[in-house]
Amino acid sequence: MIRSILFLLAAAFVALINIPSCLIWHFRSKTDKAGAYDKATRICHTWIRPIAKLGGVDLKKRGDENIVTDRPVLYVGNHQGDMDILLIMSELGDLYSIVAKKETKKVPIVAQWMANADCIFMDRGNPRQTLESIKRAQELLEGGRSVVIFPEGTRSKGPEMNEFKPGALRCAVKAKVPIIPFAIDGTYKVFERQRYLKKAHVDMSILPEIGPEEFAGLKTPELSAMLQQKIQDELYRLREERGEAAPEEERKVWNVPQNS
Repeated sequence: MIRSILFLLAAAFVALINIPSCLIWHFRSKTDKAGAYDKATRICHTWIRPIAKLGGVDLKKRGDENIVTDRPVLYVGNHQGDMDILLIMSELGDLYSIVAKKETKKVPIVAQWMANADCIFMDRGNPRQTLESIKRAQELLEGGRSVVIFPEGTRSKGPEMNEFKPGALRCAVKAKVPIIPFAIDGTYKVFERQRYLKKAHVDMSILPEIGPEEFAGLKTPELSAMLQQKIQDELYRLREERGEAAPEEERKVWNVPQNS
């Protein structure tokens, strides 16, 4: 409970002292978006990493060499808990556009920050708005912006993944950009498991990119199953490193949905 209080106080402090920077970034982005994003990225890396650590994230990261900053890519990962967003903002290099649930717009300061970063707020209960969000992600990719998406659609709140929604990957197929899968394991232990912040070991692994030529002939359900299996296998590998491997016969295999 003390950790939760300290985390909230630190987050409020950082939000308040960065209001001037947010305003400068907001107005600067109208004429110098590249410079504004660079400034925003520096601010994120300065403040979010220590805040995530204060919140309980004991992070071990792999795959920095697979992060791409010189061209647009779609980052695709699993989603265990709220701390995933902080890790994305601080550990994937530049500040990217994140496809997030619409409820995030209710968070003061953070919502404005994400809006200025071209983040997309998706209403999961509105199919039409969901399609518009994926189309917007495609436009950003075609315009040179990298995008982060969680195809599960919501937090799993545990170690097991929910099935990916294939339509979420259509933006990469249409924009013809590479996909970089990533796996995050352990963030649900920080908050979701007990509903207050608690220190927990978290693994994050960025996998090699998959070029558009590698999935050009796949239907989105096939691409979805392939990516989910890559991430699932990486989660199992990370757990093997920690001595928490599941028996082979219990390991999940993600097949193409039968109704595709």
